[in-house]
Amino acid sequence: MNKNLFTAFAICASIILTENVYGANSSKQPAKAVADVSDEIKIIPAAEADAAFKRFFTVPFERKVMNVLYSISSSPKYKIHGRLWGNTEMHFRKGMESGFNAFKADMRLSKDGEVILCHDEGFTYSPRGRITRFNKNKYETIHDMPLEKILKLRYGGTFMKKPLQTCTLDTMLSLCEKYGKVAYLTFRPDPWREGVAKRMTELIVKHNMQNRTIINLFWSSAKRPKDMISKYLPGLVYCHTLRGNVPLTKKLIDQSAADGFQIICLYYKNQIDAITPELCQYAAGKGIRIWCWGVGSKEAIAKCIAKGVSGFQNSAMDINDAVIDEMLK
Repeated sequence: MNKNLFTAFAICASIILTENVYGANSSKQPAKAVADVSDEIKIIPAAEADAAFKRFFTVPFERKVMNVLYSISSSPKYKIHGRLWGNTEMHFRKGMESGFNAFKADMRLSKDGEVILCHDEGFTYSPRGRITRFNKNKYETIHDMPLEKILKLRYGGTFMKKPLQTCTLDTMLSLCEKYGKVAYLTFRPDPWREGVAKRMTELIVKHNMQNRTIINLFWSSAKRPKDMISKYLPGLVYCHTLRGNVPLTKKLIDQSAADGFQIICLYYKNQIDAITPELCQYAAGKGIRIWCWGVGSKEAIAKCIAKGVSGFQNSAMDINDAVIDEMLK
């Protein structure tokens, strides 16, 4: 009798676990439809694009300092905020509830042309669909996976009542549109970035986010994707993120301004000592803000503010916009 009870319990536990990972009746719940990636991208008129640029520093977020919630990664090894993973819908919702107004997301392209939010190039996952960091499990790049398969993968284990699902850019922008937030979209340097650019611009227009979107581009190759994105959707705001060992100089500021960037972002740990109030003032005269990424403490933010830094990629959920405002008093 005891053996039979144990067997029944094991079967029930297996069913519950499967539903937690894949969702109940998952076979009857197809993934969201993916719109066709078309070359017909809505182009914003030049006058409207100019107005969007002028509004960037006023209407979307009338703030002296921008505080961007940094989602680090969608890999379990970068688990943050307790049991909350970055680049998931729950991450963005919790950030909005916690008083943030701007959110960083990393973009990748699925096999069927949808933009998936993930820092890493692919997923390592178990047979049950749980994303893990163990090499013995299956690894697959995002570009080789259709959206329907990606949405069945989950972060977290049985300790979570509802394991977290990978988030799409469509979902993230819909939240930003609904709650009036700012999207800070990191454009990963991979071979499919033009597909990302096309689909991203479609979604920005769909959710009326033209005046509340910042495009984050990397290192010395930043100008090429910027020009490509501008071809589809002019008038966006661009951030030039530098390598961790590149110091801030007037020459670099001049080049970024000439290339059409409005923000330069540097790695706090390695580059904060090279930032001076004089350089920040010089950059402001060129129409550029100086930001830092990798900031996660009040002490670091206070040091940045003292030097004239006007924005952060902040990984600390408890240092919200209200805390920053108090520090600025």
